[in-house]
Amino acid sequence: MIEIPLSDCGGMPCVEMQTAAGKPLHLLIDLAQPNAYLDSKAARTLDLELKPLQGAGGGDIPDVQQTVVAGAKLGDLPMGDFPFMVLDTAPQPSQPGPQSPPLPADGGLTYRSFKDRLVQIDFPHHALRISEPLSDPQPCPRTCSPLVIKHFGRFGPVTLTTKGFEVNGQSMDAQIDTLFTGTLLIYPLSLEKLGLKKVKKDKTKESFPFMQGGIQLVHSAKGASESFQGVPLLQDAPIYFAPADRAFPELQFDATVGSGLLSHGVVTFDFKGMQMWIEGSP
Repeated sequence: MIEIPLSDCGGMPCVEMQTAAGKPLHLLIDLAQPNAYLDSKAARTLDLELKPLQGAGGGDIPDVQQTVVAGAKLGDLPMGDFPFMVLDTAPQPSQPGPQSPPLPADGGLTYRSFKDRLVQIDFPHHALRISEPLSDPQPCPRTCSPLVIKHFGRFGPVTLTTKGFEVNGQSMDAQIDTLFTGTLLIYPLSLEKLGLKKVKKDKTKESFPFMQGGIQLVHSAKGASESFQGVPLLQDAPIYFAPADRAFPELQFDATVGSGLLSHGVVTFDFKGMQMWIEGSP
């Protein structure tokens, strides 16, 4: 596996990709999303050829294009001619509500960016390790959990989920969202199932502008135990909840796990065998 430095972009993990011309792209590791994306300004700076992006029905998708970064590399690892969606990530002044900050990167690498590869995010040592494409799944050094692609809601976009995360010893099905800088967001329909319906919540809202298009959450006082397959990650930790005025579709998972929790371990994703495991922070 090739090791490259892992940077902190506003509390979110990011890495540098080099183009064939030696120009750098600073990209978030965005594992909740399927398709790698570039900001339109970054694409224009690199003078990339842009083409319309077609939807499932054959028509062009408004405000989204596609391009290829030729000869892309992550550290010393060749990534080939790398495809990206191109979209404007800048905040739109015409949108109602508080103005979101600009994306602190040129775009994002997503779970499909690492198809068939082994990817290890070592938060404690600020390193990303990534393999060449694998021909076979890798054996797990400890208890693994399967990675499952599910829809957000019944017909929403697809996202990456897994089982094995636990809150106060209760196992749950969770989305993985590395752009969520909090620890653990529990969705309303799973509060009773996880024994959290009576947890006291702080009334102060905390903003997460790069999660689900921008969301405000409330959190509990500290006190929760958060782990993965018995590996302790956080003790006496807060839990996040949606405020009463935020509606969610009926979800196929109980919670969202963010980088605020993942950063307390070394997380390995086998995108060939679609499985993951976590080792506790040394």
